[in-house]
Amino acid sequence: MEAFLSSLVSIAFHGVAYGMILYVISVGLSVTMGLMGFVNLAHGVFAMAGGYILTAGLSRFGLSFPVALTLAFFLVAAGSVVLERLL
Repeated sequence: MEAFLSSLVSIAFHGVAYGMILYVISVGLSVTMGLMGFVNLAHGVFAMAGGYILTAGLSRFGLSFPVALTLAFFLVAAGSVVLERLL
């Protein structure tokens, strides 16, 4: 019974923590898009691309967090500059 309760508390804690992360992301996007006065999904797409590059760098390539974060930042920045110039 003790293992079950420990498991339940752990799952509840991680669920609440994940919910908080999703809440912060949604509030950030709402404020960003609300201040602009129009919906521009590019901000969300670039944030998602950065997150994907970061997690891929961590899990697939075994990079440390600061290196993966720097790589994600520069790759998304370079991609956004290219898209801005072409489009």
